[in-house]
Amino acid sequence: MQNRIKSSAGELKNTRSLAICAVLVALYVAINSASIYVTPSLKLTFSYLVLGILGYKFGIVTGFFAGFACDLIAYVVRPAGPLHLGFTLSTMLTVVIFALFLYRRELKLWRIILSRTLINLLINIALNTYWLSNLYGKAYVVLLFERVIKNIALLPVEIALLWFVLKAFEKIMTSIDDMR
Repeated sequence: MQNRIKSSAGELKNTRSLAICAVLVALYVAINSASIYVTPSLKLTFSYLVLGILGYKFGIVTGFFAGFACDLIAYVVRPAGPLHLGFTLSTMLTVVIFALFLYRRELKLWRIILSRTLINLLINIALNTYWLSNLYGKAYVVLLFERVIKNIALLPVEIALLWFVLKAFEKIMTSIDDMR
C-alpha cells in the first residue's frame, strides 16, 4: 500500500501524467455539465466514469487532487446551487475509493463491483445525503429514501458501464504506450 501511495504521488511530477489528468478533468467537467437534475437533490450523471479512470490510472494522491479540481471547475462552469465543499470532499473521496481498489492492480470485475458499491453506500447515499440535508434544510430521512432507490436501481448499470469504460481505457493506454 505504501508503495502505491508513493507511486501515486510520483504521478504529480510526471508531465505526461499531469497532461492526461488535465484532459480527464476537462472530460469530467463536460460530462458533469450534461447531468440531469430530476429534483434539486437527485442528479443523474455519468461523471463517475471519469472519477473511476482517475482512480485507476493515477491512484490515491494524484486522484485526490484531481477530484478536487474536477468538482471546483465543474462548479464554476455549471453552478447548481450554492457552493458546498462537502460535495468537493465527496468527489475526492470517490476517487480515493476507486484508487484503493483499482490503482496498480489487475482490472477485475469484483474490484469494480466492490468499489462502486462502497461509493454508492458511503458517499452517494450516506455522505451526500447529509450534505444535501444541511444545504437545503430538509430532513435526512426524507432525502434518504429517494437517494437509496436511485443508487440501488442504477448500481448494476454503473458497474457495467465502468467495467467497459475501464477496459477500453486500459486498451487505449496500452496502445499509446506501445507507440512510444
